[in-house]
Amino acid sequence: MAFHYSPAQLKASLLSHGIGFEMDIFSDLKQEFYENQFVYNQTSKSVLPKHRFPQAILLDNDVISAVLRRDGSPWRLSSNGANLNLTLRGEHVAHITLPEKPTYFGKVLRDGTLAEHVIAVAGERIPGFFLYPDCAYFSEGVPCSFCSVKGTRRSAGKNLVADPSLEQIAEATQLFQKTKWKDIPLVFVTTGSFPNSDEGAKYTARVIRTIYDSLDPKLPIHLLTTPPDSLDLIDKFKDSGVTTIAFNLEVFDRETFAEICPGKQRFVGYDKFLAALDHAKNSFGDYNAFCGFVWGLEPTESTIDGYKYCLDRGISISSNVFHADPKSVFANKPHPTVEQIAEICSEQYRLYKSYPQAGTIFPVSMRSTMDFEIYRGDSI
Repeated sequence: MAFHYSPAQLKASLLSHGIGFEMDIFSDLKQEFYENQFVYNQTSKSVLPKHRFPQAILLDNDVISAVLRRDGSPWRLSSNGANLNLTLRGEHVAHITLPEKPTYFGKVLRDGTLAEHVIAVAGERIPGFFLYPDCAYFSEGVPCSFCSVKGTRRSAGKNLVADPSLEQIAEATQLFQKTKWKDIPLVFVTTGSFPNSDEGAKYTARVIRTIYDSLDPKLPIHLLTTPPDSLDLIDKFKDSGVTTIAFNLEVFDRETFAEICPGKQRFVGYDKFLAALDHAKNSFGDYNAFCGFVWGLEPTESTIDGYKYCLDRGISISSNVFHADPKSVFANKPHPTVEQIAEICSEQYRLYKSYPQAGTIFPVSMRSTMDFEIYRGDSI
């Protein structure tokens, strides 16, 4: 029996089911490729840098997907040492390729630090930085249930620089912009949740100003962070060079938010998140502030209600498909089904058509979100 999938349909199925493969499949490959930095999370059990785990897999039509190793998946990945073959229940479906290693990886900063220990590349090609790669909610015993950042940065990601200096930031920014490689559509800056959100916001603004001043020519800068307690500090992000900003509510249902994101509920609050999004929209302009949602953590209807709430107020939407990280509270929670993913994709496409000013954060495919494929109108 032959299986036929569009690249976007294939991605949706891989994000839902994961892929089964032998642990050493990538370490045996002869080719160079972009290996996972483990900047944010560890999505597959027992995988470490020694396994040469790829950052993503490349499908056709410029679609990329996360690599979620799941033993019970009907999808299997095999290798002959040179090529990767993807099968579904024994039937060949696609040949898989891996992302190219960034050409600035392997280069050394003036202080002797490897570039890839400072620069965090999102997806296949988006360079940036992860500031304060920790979360104060973990030490308080109230992390978001899907998050594995603390455990990841203590294990697979322990070689990354946790507190880069402004000099390292400036040099790394110039390095990834001046090194000939792929086009850079924007710079992506992420932060963890700081123990003191206002001080964290001031620190973040200083770092971003350093990034902005180091860029020549200037590029858009997207910031994903947690709202500061003093909302007027959001304006400092814009003054520092940020062009778009995201505060992720994760789920729209108020009670589910408190249950799944107890730290965000205790230290920020549901209503404060909404107020921060409104403030950001007013500061950055219509649809330049984003609210992120995780698919599969609440009923589909609630996610769509959240989309409509934001879009009606001039706030753009972004998404991630839930994946059960081994080091998270939700390590054993099922992923959303393909049918659930397809349903949200259909509704999100319709909303993009109804709100033409709203777009995606990234103008390229990213690992764990269908936003780009939906916006482009891919068959899902």
